[in-house]
Amino acid sequence: MLICAPEFCYLQAAYGLSVIELIAFGCELCGVYSFDKHSERGMRQREVPLTTRDKLAAYLERAKGCRGRKKACKALRFVVDGSASPMETYDVMCLCLPYRYGGYGLVYPEVNGEIELDDRAARIAGEDRVRGDLLWRDAHFDLEHQGAYDHSDTERYYRDRARKNGLREMGIEVYELTARQVDDLRSFELVALRIAGLLGKRIPSDNLGATTGRMALRRALKEWNSSYGKLR
Repeated sequence: MLICAPEFCYLQAAYGLSVIELIAFGCELCGVYSFDKHSERGMRQREVPLTTRDKLAAYLERAKGCRGRKKACKALRFVVDGSASPMETYDVMCLCLPYRYGGYGLVYPEVNGEIELDDRAARIAGEDRVRGDLLWRDAHFDLEHQGAYDHSDTERYYRDRARKNGLREMGIEVYELTARQVDDLRSFELVALRIAGLLGKRIPSDNLGATTGRMALRRALKEWNSSYGKLR
């Protein structure tokens, strides 16, 4: 059976997708999820990513002269490794893309960055190492996208609570972001402003609110996610 390499698929997609869609597609390839409309959550987890940002960059470097390469390189600047869900990709793109693309221009976090816990925090979390969804390590801030839990999966619920308490014990501020807050621009913007303050960044007033670019970005990402899976 012959299967196209993920890096080749990314290049091929460049002349059919917009830059925003191509960034989202790149994050999926470099993440540990894939869309699945037949799943209750609209996605399923992968054990390992199909590729990495570095591998995509190396492939594009060798693909000089190929159709779509210029757009692929442009989008790759904003692709991140490690996303575990479409909504993590949505959050990081809306927060960190440059103003011209509708984002808030924040420094990119470590997506599912690993933290080694001290003894007390490890006892609270029940494990020695945990991951933060969107982790700004130097700012001691972790943004967690609070997805919907399956009511039968109580073990996952309590494990998640313990993990977040372990992070808090390490002095990391944990902010839980719900789907309702993501949908409400004002609520989401307050989170962006909070992170910007911790990072020592000032977001100009003309880049706040329902700018044309921001609304276009949110609309494009929602359409992308709903076309292939679901927003949860």
